[in-house]
Amino acid sequence: MLRRCTVPRMNRGHLAPTPSKYSDRPGMWGPGAGPVKDTLARRTMFYRMLVMNKIGFWTKPFRTNRARWIWRKTQMQLWKTMVMSMVFICVILFCNIWLSFVYHAYTVGPTTPVLERKVREHRVSKQIMQMVRERERDITQEEEVEKARAIIDTSGVVKCAEWLHELIPCWLDGDVSVHVEEALREVATHLDGVSAVVEKGVHLPMKAALRVQVMALDSWNSTALCGWPLERNDLKVQARWLVTYLFLCSHCVFAGQEVREAHLSHHLDDAEKCILMCLKTSKGLLRTRHTDAAEKLLTWAACVVKACAGVPGSTMRRFSAEVQFAQLRAAWEAAQHERACVIATQLAEETRSSTAYTEALLEFIYNAGVKSLQEDRSNTGALDGDTHGASKVEGVGLPGCASGQHMPDVQASVQSMLLLSLRLQKAVKARSGKQRTFLGMTYLQYGYSLLLCGKYDAAAEAASTSYELLRTLEPIVVRFKAEVHRHATDEVLALFRALCSNATVAVGDLCAMASLALEKMPAMQETLFAELHRRVAASASAVDQFRLLCVLIRHCSEWSVAELLRRLSDGDTPPPAFHRFLFCCLWRLSAMAVNAQPRCLSAATRWSCLHTAQRLFCGVASEEERQAILLDMTQLALAMHDNGVEATEELQQTLALCHNVKTIASALEVSSLQAQAQIAFLLDKKDHGMERVRALLECTAGETAVRACSELVTFLLRSSLLHSAGAVAELCVAAFHQHQSPMRIIEFAKVFAMGCLVDQNEGLRAEAGGILEVHVCPILQNVSLTLPDARWWSRFLWYAAEALLDSDPVRAVRLLQAGVELDVDRSDAGEAEGSRTAADEFLRNRLCLLLDTEFDTFAAGQAALSTMELRRHGDSLASLLSSCDDERNSTDESSTLRQRVTLFLARLEATLRDMLAHDASTPIDVEALRLDELPSMAAISSGDLEQVAAVCHYVASRLSPPGSYSLCDAALNIMLAAAQLQLSSDVASTAALGALFATIYAAFKMARNADGRLLVSEALTAALPHLTAKNASLRSAFSHLHSDDGECSTVARDLDLCETVVEFFAVEAWNESVQWNILQRRALVERWRAVVAVLTSVLSDANASKAAIADLAAQMPLL
Repeated sequence: MLRRCTVPRMNRGHLAPTPSKYSDRPGMWGPGAGPVKDTLARRTMFYRMLVMNKIGFWTKPFRTNRARWIWRKTQMQLWKTMVMSMVFICVILFCNIWLSFVYHAYTVGPTTPVLERKVREHRVSKQIMQMVRERERDITQEEEVEKARAIIDTSGVVKCAEWLHELIPCWLDGDVSVHVEEALREVATHLDGVSAVVEKGVHLPMKAALRVQVMALDSWNSTALCGWPLERNDLKVQARWLVTYLFLCSHCVFAGQEVREAHLSHHLDDAEKCILMCLKTSKGLLRTRHTDAAEKLLTWAACVVKACAGVPGSTMRRFSAEVQFAQLRAAWEAAQHERACVIATQLAEETRSSTAYTEALLEFIYNAGVKSLQEDRSNTGALDGDTHGASKVEGVGLPGCASGQHMPDVQASVQSMLLLSLRLQKAVKARSGKQRTFLGMTYLQYGYSLLLCGKYDAAAEAASTSYELLRTLEPIVVRFKAEVHRHATDEVLALFRALCSNATVAVGDLCAMASLALEKMPAMQETLFAELHRRVAASASAVDQFRLLCVLIRHCSEWSVAELLRRLSDGDTPPPAFHRFLFCCLWRLSAMAVNAQPRCLSAATRWSCLHTAQRLFCGVASEEERQAILLDMTQLALAMHDNGVEATEELQQTLALCHNVKTIASALEVSSLQAQAQIAFLLDKKDHGMERVRALLECTAGETAVRACSELVTFLLRSSLLHSAGAVAELCVAAFHQHQSPMRIIEFAKVFAMGCLVDQNEGLRAEAGGILEVHVCPILQNVSLTLPDARWWSRFLWYAAEALLDSDPVRAVRLLQAGVELDVDRSDAGEAEGSRTAADEFLRNRLCLLLDTEFDTFAAGQAALSTMELRRHGDSLASLLSSCDDERNSTDESSTLRQRVTLFLARLEATLRDMLAHDASTPIDVEALRLDELPSMAAISSGDLEQVAAVCHYVASRLSPPGSYSLCDAALNIMLAAAQLQLSSDVASTAALGALFATIYAAFKMARNADGRLLVSEALTAALPHLTAKNASLRSAFSHLHSDDGECSTVARDLDLCETVVEFFAVEAWNESVQWNILQRRALVERWRAVVAVLTSVLSDANASKAAIADLAAQMPLL
């Protein structure tokens, strides 16, 4: 039903029930409808379409990409085959021709010189042409490489733009986590890459440039959005920097001048975009302190402006002013002040006709001046931050805390800018009130800048002009400072009074100005302080009172500090909130210098500052700070004493305060103990000083202890306290002898020796001798000393030994030996003969004293020297005596004889000690001792003989009999010889008589048998007639004598003792006679009774023993 005809292919596309509106029977199917009009054209078109569809169906396999590629490949291969065939044919023809030429050229040789020359020229021309072709080929290759490199670089720029365009949305999104530091590093890397391309001056191809422009604009719009997180602001600025570079690079800004001008002059909109990007990006870079990058961008913006300047009808003049303003701001931020002045001058000339730009320039100059002056003020007037808790009050601080330096270059530029501003403002004839105020502020800035540069006259003049325009306090303050630096006394005083009388001026500002005036004009300190005090007295604020004290602290002169201490002592103390600050300020005032700036305060004033701080404000200080204050007080008190100031009271107060400290901080212990010891010694408190020294040695060790003790000893020597210095040195020698070098011990020992020498009150102490023996003498023997030092030490040791002879003879011997050993082997070749003789004589005397003392100690059973040392010293004395005999110029023969006796006794002691050391089987040779020669020696004394006898008897008692008998008998004979020597001298006193009887009694005790006792008794009976003379009794013979002291009781006591001794011998003799009478030894009995008769004859009649012996003699017959 729906078919148009019976043929299927004719019904294609005719299934629609509604025919075309172009039917030839309108109205049959409705308005505007009807069957399609059957025309010849429609039928023809139907067949044509049918044919085309069939062709498309049949050729569909050949309309694929592979079929197309095969067809094109077939065409190309066919074309290549044809071309290569032609080339091959041409090459064959060319080679044929060339071979024919070569064949004819080389087979047929030249026959004339002309032909030969032409052949050579031909060959040279061929070589030249070959070289030219090679050079052309190299140049072509280099050009191709450059082009390829430029293409590669531009591809890097495109990749950078793509990378940035892809990441900026992520950076903008706060929900996306971004590592800012890593992103900044990547941006910096891409910036370096783009900068490298820029430096080459290449420009991008058109297609790449358009792509970069689109992506750069899109990225720029992303950076302009307000959704950036705050922590990514730096990343945003860097991204803008990179976007601006890319946009400039896409517009040929970095290409050559001709290319840049040709491009930008035909793309003014893009040029404006470039300028705006540079301005906005430079502002961000300046905000983040990238001044170099900002200046570079502004330089390219200026290039863009210059490139478009010649285009008529453009707005580049306005952009030129904006770029100059941006360059001015960038130059000022980059501290290129001279360049900024030049730009400002140019800008003023170019924008003279524009009121808006002129006002903008004036505003910039004003703001730059304010900022520069504030920075300079902060640098020159900054207070020290470490003020021990100081309150932040204006004008309060200590002098010497500001360390800022003036910046003359900056201020010179500021002054140039301000002069430009003044010139522009003066050009305006009619001024409004606002303009007048602005002019006054500019004059004020100019005056303050001149003040900072030291141009005080011009500063005062500018401040006066500013005051005429403003009528405010600021110009007065600037003029006041200028007048202060000019030292204009009258003007300063008048201005300060005017400021003090103005109630609107804060007290803190007045204090700051007063501090400046006091610092620069010390002569006006009392007048200015009085004015300030009157103003502060009218105020009831405690802070103002505190500021007044701070002015005194800051001035830091002798008068101001004394006034401060007076006010604090009088009770003018601020509230407790300021006590800590005042404590710290007083402490700092006591320092000699602050920040390398010396102060003129005396030591007494500084000590008073510390005393006041410790007395009034110790409650706000820690224990360590109080101890540090006390340490500083001790040092200042010692400094006062060193300067010759009477500081006894200060020393006593400081030492009393130090006594109250229970535990000293470890960091201050050494210095504190040292200072306390110094003060104690100065106050003649030696015990306390020595206690501090011992504590110092206990708490320190090593180099610290040595340094502290050295400083203490040096101080005592400088103060002429030699005895105390010697006592301290004694402790140091005992403490340091094991761990310190020998030379240090010797230095301390010298001071110790000096202390011993100046001690006139008492003899050398045993402890001092022990120090010398144990610690000093071994060091002196092991170190190398000069001849003067060695002699000095030897004489000092001899002096110390002589002082110890009575109290400690053994130690005295050791000291004498050390002194002798120091001097015995030292001689000076250049010494005079007389001096050498005197030195030898002195050494002989010392050796004799050594050997005599050694013999005394040996006699007492405490030998100090070894046998080897004794023999060595004896040999030294013998050598000196032999040299004296050879010279025969001895002036004192008696001393030489006595020295020979000493030598004999020393040898005798050595021999006796050898006997004690030998075993019992060794026979004793008494004759080798030559004891029989001893009584006959000249200059021998009875005491020497008694000592020899006692020593021999002691040795005999230690030896085994019968070998010891001969030595014992020799000792008895020597003792009797001593008694005979005493008897030969005039026995004219009871003391001498007692000594004689003591010697005889000692001999009696030495007798080993009755024969010896009889010998002693007979010696006594032989001596009694010489003692009693014609008198019958011993008492009657000596009753007329007086003792050395003139006391009669002493004579009577001595006579009683002597009579007792005689009575003892009489009784012993009677007992011996009775014993021998029993044994019927009549001869011995008669001898003993003869002794008894003589002894009883000298006894007094009232003696009971005499009467008893007489009665017994009458009753006992001889058997």
